[in-house]
Formats: sequence, C-alpha cells, structure tokens
Amino acid sequence: MKVDEIGKQFAVHLGVSGSVREQLKADARLHGMMVFELDLTGITDQTALCQYLARKFMYPFPTRGLDAAISLISDLEWFGNTRGHLVLVRGADDSSPIAGDFVSLFPNILDRWRTQQVPFIVAIEEKGDHLKGALAGANEFMETAGRLAWAQPGTGPVDVVVHS
Repeated sequence: MKVDEIGKQFAVHLGVSGSVREQLKADARLHGMMVFELDLTGITDQTALCQYLARKFMYPFPTRGLDAAISLISDLEWFGNTRGHLVLVRGADDSSPIAGDFVSLFPNILDRWRTQQVPFIVAIEEKGDHLKGALAGANEFMETAGRLAWAQPGTGPVDVVVHS
C-alpha cells in the first residue's frame, strides 16, 4: 500500500504493520512528507506521554497537557513542510494505560489538517477494541463540535480504517 493508495489521507489507520508500514514510510518520504515514528511502549501516564510527544514533534516552546499536544501537532509550522505528515505508531496496544488517551487526540488533529488540505496520515500497528472505542468517543465529540453554530465548515468526525 502506498500513500496515494491509502485513499483516506485524513484518517486514523489501525492494523498497519510490517511491509505495509515500511512501504508507507518510503512512499511518504518520496512525496516529501515528514515521517514521525512513535513507540509508546513503556509510557505509563499522561505526563510521560506529553513529554514524549514534545520531544518527538520538537515543540518550539515548553508545554503541558494533551490540549497543548493537539494544538501543536495540528500546526507543525516550525518544520516548514506543506507536503504532509505521516505518523507511524507502535506500542499502542489495548493493555497500554495511555493508548486510549493518545489515539483520541487524532480526530481533532486530523480535522484541523483537513481544513488546511495538508495530508496527515496516522498509521497505528495495533487495532484493539480499546483503541476503536477511544476513537469512536473522540469522533462523537467532533461530530457534536461540527454542529455548533460557530463551527468551522467541515468540522466533524474523521475516518477510522481498520486493516486486516
């Protein structure tokens, strides 16, 4: 599978591993996209998750909390890349204490990239029920936000694609 073939570029893809993961990474780089490889193994709480994300995404200033993560990962202007971003994730299995918090960030982040029309693809190796539930909850929030009178046009849930 290639970046062009993934079809839904503003989606969270679950169950992406092995050769498909490597092909996505190579294809994203070929298209000038930035690639972020995250491994959540061993991250046990939100504070550690926030610190890890700050390091991996090289935030330009100190931050705290998951709201800051949403805001900054929705921007990434300090990298100067307008070709898109691919986030590859390992270690977000159902037994992880932070996996649900982590994946629930992405509907909001993807919605913001979608309004900018800059590809943002999230490919997660795992595909457990806990991840699916966390994404469903975050998408419900985005759907409600999209119905608000002051919502930006197009605001709403993002696609979640589960690969076999």
